[in-house]
Amino acid sequence: MAKVKVPYGEGYQTGELPAGLRVHEVAPREVAGVTGAEAEVRRALENPIGNRGVEELRGAQKVVIVVSDLTRPVPNAVILTVLLEKLNAIGISDEQITILVGAGLHRPAPPEEFPLIVGPEVAARIKVISHDAYAPGVLQQVGVSSRGTPIWLNRHYLEADGRILTGMIDPHQIVGYSAGAKSLVIGCGGEATIRANHAHLVEPEAVLGRVEGNPAREDIDEIGGRVGIDLVVNVVLNNHKEIVRAVAGHYLEAHRAGVAVAREVSEVPVPEVADLAIVSPGGFPKDINLYQAQKGLYHATPVVKEGGIIILCAECREGAGEDRFIAGMRAGNTPATVMESFRSREFQMGFHKAFLWCRSLVHARVILVSSGVDDELARVMMVRKAPDLQAAIDLALQELPGARVAAVLPKANSTIPVL
Repeated sequence: MAKVKVPYGEGYQTGELPAGLRVHEVAPREVAGVTGAEAEVRRALENPIGNRGVEELRGAQKVVIVVSDLTRPVPNAVILTVLLEKLNAIGISDEQITILVGAGLHRPAPPEEFPLIVGPEVAARIKVISHDAYAPGVLQQVGVSSRGTPIWLNRHYLEADGRILTGMIDPHQIVGYSAGAKSLVIGCGGEATIRANHAHLVEPEAVLGRVEGNPAREDIDEIGGRVGIDLVVNVVLNNHKEIVRAVAGHYLEAHRAGVAVAREVSEVPVPEVADLAIVSPGGFPKDINLYQAQKGLYHATPVVKEGGIIILCAECREGAGEDRFIAGMRAGNTPATVMESFRSREFQMGFHKAFLWCRSLVHARVILVSSGVDDELARVMMVRKAPDLQAAIDLALQELPGARVAAVLPKANSTIPVL
């Protein structure tokens, strides 16, 4: 028997696979974290890539620092502690700095989450606000990209004369890898901007792990350069959410240096396709809702044979996470008709998630282990539910009597399987 243990919320799901199955774990490589996280961020800031680093902000009167929301396990408290030290050292006071939570089209972060996002000490020191893409007066338009994307961004960012982006470089199913200018354009953008950018998802080059030649990523980078970014501070994390490498400097050059490191961690060879895959997005916050958990499902899909089964273990304490995701799923009565409905209409945020979800469902059957998804929502999502991982394994193997190979992806959102 092979024991299986995958992250689930802030705990784990466990089960056993029978003898006779070849079991492959497909996970980010085990890479040691740095011995001192703050020291690594300080090293990056003192050795900027492609520009003068913090010196780019000397003389700024109003500085904005963009951070990710709770759906990303970015070590913001570590990054911000060092960054604030460096800003203070060039004469920028705490009172001149605002931290902007780049929530994108997610719900705005409420004030009670600010200490969780930036750390209690930073939250007590610095003004923190959240992007709200739908609040009146928050967005300003600053032109149109060469690909026709209307550029609507948070005015607090645009009004600052010192502009810093932070984030973690992680695999992304549309833009290749996250962070860099994405923290601004998607994290602090309006729906029209995000919708036009994400509409590139139907293009074959807009795929997981591809950065160069990816139309969605290139659109984001063009907008970032056009609007202006003084400094990025990005990190690559390991399986234990420890910093492996920090990079800082020019929004393109530093990001690409970080992507090279992230590839070494995330891109993992798979020896053979599996009949069954057991998948976790990586636990909280990556399984906070189905909207986020979908990424793990997509990353795992190529690992499974057509007609195979994927067991998705995702707590989903916030349920679906987006009403329009559910609406998109209701637009058809089979995965194929949901996808056809998406293709036949003007691009809509939320509905694109239904398209991406169903792109996996047309390839493999899905059994969901989730305390946050009730039977009705599971029906809408066109998946079956199991109460726990072992029950899901038992059900899957009943339906796969000839199964020979199983794959386990415990950190699927951060894994790019290479077949």
